[in-house]
Parts: sequence; C-alpha cells; structure tokens
Amino acid sequence: MKVRYLPQADRQALRKLRHMTDTEEMAALFDEVLRRPFSIHALWEYRKWFLMLTPENIKNHPVAAMGQAQVLILDGKIDKARQVISELPLGSYYQDIIKMYLPGLSKEDLFALVREIKGKGATPVPNMTLTAARPSVINGVWDFTPCIDRLSGKKEYVMDLLDIIYGEQAGYIYDIMQAEVMYWRDDCYGALVKVVSLIPFLKEKADMRILFVALTLEIYIMVINGQAEVAAPLMENMKKQLKETGLNEFLPNIDAMSAWGAMYDGDYETVTLWMRDGAPDENTKFCMLDLFRYMVKMRAYIIQGKHLAVTALAMRLLPLLEGGERYMDDCELHIIWAMSDYADERKEEALSHIEAALRLSRKYRYDRLFADEGQRALDVLRYYRKTIGIDNDDEYLERIIKLTEKSAAMHPRYLKAQLANTPKLTETEMKVLRLLAELYTNRQIADITGTAEETVKKHCKHIFAKLEVKNRHQAVQRARELGVI
Repeated sequence: MKVRYLPQADRQALRKLRHMTDTEEMAALFDEVLRRPFSIHALWEYRKWFLMLTPENIKNHPVAAMGQAQVLILDGKIDKARQVISELPLGSYYQDIIKMYLPGLSKEDLFALVREIKGKGATPVPNMTLTAARPSVINGVWDFTPCIDRLSGKKEYVMDLLDIIYGEQAGYIYDIMQAEVMYWRDDCYGALVKVVSLIPFLKEKADMRILFVALTLEIYIMVINGQAEVAAPLMENMKKQLKETGLNEFLPNIDAMSAWGAMYDGDYETVTLWMRDGAPDENTKFCMLDLFRYMVKMRAYIIQGKHLAVTALAMRLLPLLEGGERYMDDCELHIIWAMSDYADERKEEALSHIEAALRLSRKYRYDRLFADEGQRALDVLRYYRKTIGIDNDDEYLERIIKLTEKSAAMHPRYLKAQLANTPKLTETEMKVLRLLAELYTNRQIADITGTAEETVKKHCKHIFAKLEVKNRHQAVQRARELGVI
C-alpha cells in the first residue's frame, strides 16, 4: 500500500511520527489517531512505530493496543497479536474489539463476542469494516462462506454483527451478501438484478465502502459475461467517487481488478503496466491487506510463465489462509496453484491442488471460482477426472466442468501464455520498436540512434519478420499484445 493513497490526516500523522523518538509520545499520538475516522491501511504504514510501543505504553494507551495488534495480524504474526491482547484487562472493551479481528476465530465465537459487546451497551470503533477495501462482503475481513446456508434461513444469525458495525445500513449489507452468494452459486442473473436494484439506495444512504462492494460485484458480473466495454466506464466512475470521498485506499484493488478484467480480453499491455506500476511486491512489504492483489498477481505470473514465482507466493499465503480459516481464499489459491503446476508439467502437484480446491468447493459451493478461470482450470479438471477414473456419476464435478466449459468458450484469450512464443528481438531492435511505438519516423529514429536511415529500415524489416506482421502499426500492436513493450 503506497502512502499516496492515504487520507491527508494520516499522512500528517506519519510526518509527525518520523520526528518522534519517545514511545510514550508515539502512543499518545496513536490514541488520538485511532479515535477519529482512519484507514485500516494507515495502520500498515504506521507499523514501524506501532511495533516500537512497549507493554507500559500499551497499558497507558489501550486504544493503541488495537492498532499494534492489527498490524501484527496483517503481518501474519498471530501469536504476537494474541500476546498483545492478553496484556489488556480481561473482558475490556478494547480486548473484545481486537479479538474480533483475530484470524481463526470461529463464527460462533465471533457472533457471541458481538452479542457480548452489544450487551454491554458498547459499540465497536466506527472504523471497523467488513471488507478491508477488498471487493467482497461475504469474504472480506471475515470469511462468512461457512455461514452461507444460514443467510437465508436464519437472518438474525448475521444481523447482530452487521447491526453493531453498520447500524441502519445492516440490511443493505445483508442483501449484498445474498447477491454474492447467488453469484458464486452461478445465479449470475439473479445476483445482478439484486445488486443493481440496491445501488440507487446505496448511493443515497450508504457508506461508500458498502457501495464499493455493490458496484464491484456489478462490474465483475459484466466482465465475466463478456461485457467489459460496459464495465469499464462504471469502474472509472467508481474510482472518481472514491477519490472524491477520500477513500483512496480502495484504489489499488480497483487497479488490480482492472488488470484482472484485461486478462479476459487478452489485453496484456494493461497487465504488463499493472505488474510494473501497480502490483504489490511480496518480496519487500508483504501484507495481508494485499491478498486480493496477490491473487491477481499470481494469475499474471501464469500468463508470463513465471511458475516458480506462483509457487513461492502461494507457499507464503497458504499457512496464513489455513490458519485464519479463509476457506474461500484457500480454494481460490489452490485453483491458481493447480493451473500453474499443470502448465509447468508438474501434474501430480496440480492434481493435489485441484483435489484440495474441489474438497472446499463441494462443501461451500464455490462453483464460479472454477468456472471463472476458464480454459486453464478446465484442462486441470479434465485431467483430474481422467486420471482418478471418475465417471459421470460425480454430479458436482460434472457440473463444475460444464460451467468452466462455458466460461472457456466465452473468454478464449483469458490467461493465455504471454511470453511462451515471444520472438527474440535484439537490444537494438527493441530500441527501434519502442521508438516506433512513440510514432517516430525512420529519419528521426536514425538521428536518435546515430545510424543511417537504411539501417533503421533493415531493423524494421527484421522486427516485422520476427513479429510476423506487415507494417509498423501492426508491429507495435503485436508487441503490446505479447507484453514486449
């Protein structure tokens, strides 16, 4: 998460912290910061100073303990977060609030904790969010997918939690949850109708964070159903609204979603630019707030043929997802991992991952997690069916394969290899190609490179031959499709 995405107040607090050396002074500032509306992403930018706080600082400023514990959770250091929680007064308001964020907290314990807080007449801090800027409510800060079957039958089961966090807007959240469930269970039309009917009310009454999730679901359904040209202006409008309301921390996930949408059209120029300028770097500042972006990046790695990079990132995420009982993310991770292993001829490993994904999907009905991955997922599913000797009696597997076949037919360019057949251009040819992309003439390129115009024409001829095109316009277009420039 880049500092430029933070609200002005948080950037000012960061500037103050950089000049502080006294930890008690830092804790006092955090006490002030966490009592006003703040971005959960700001906590991650504060992590250096949060981790400097001593037990004595925490004792004097229990509000700061919330921030310190959440930073540790985002960093995957769950045991240390639990230690911070244990140092707070037993059953205190602040201890209860932090407990709500702990990964691995069962849904029964979560709802019991919410009822306890509500029974004390207290409410969580106003900065709690169900999404942490992720494009989902059903799978945001908490993975509610194990509760899916209770959403329709026992509405009160989740309404206690929603009511205490969002108050009068809880009903809208509940409806969005239902729409998301409908989508993942392949009722795309029903999901779209439900979410589109909600949007006018959300624009008038709801928190922009809630509207973000509803608009994201609408856009995603459009893209998956081959209507990316309709989704594009919706996405740009959403970015504009988020900037106007100061919720800039949502923008990186929207950019990631744009890159993911571009994959369905085979728009590798957009994907390449996102990988260069917008993708998170898991090797420097690993953060669970970037989980959605990591998943998109793994898909980009598959396109680029960087299968070891997929494995490295997947191995880092898997224990955190399993430990946090993130079942839906766990399933998605195994699907991506299986596609990568299969493409890299590690078919035994691919079978293991697809089996793990199917086990979760059978239980919680993540049908479209497979379908939306198109041909690559279809290849693994068919290989799995053939290898383990399952016949057509496995109704769920057959259902998933048929759904995935439809998606593969609709998006034939999705996750196609970007670099597998890329022509090898020389360094000079690459320089000429980039200048062609900038619309320079042969004469101008000759002047820039210090060569004769005839030499430039020869380079162009070689470039056209290698890219299998007839002119400079086609060469530039082909190079962008391949991600060469």
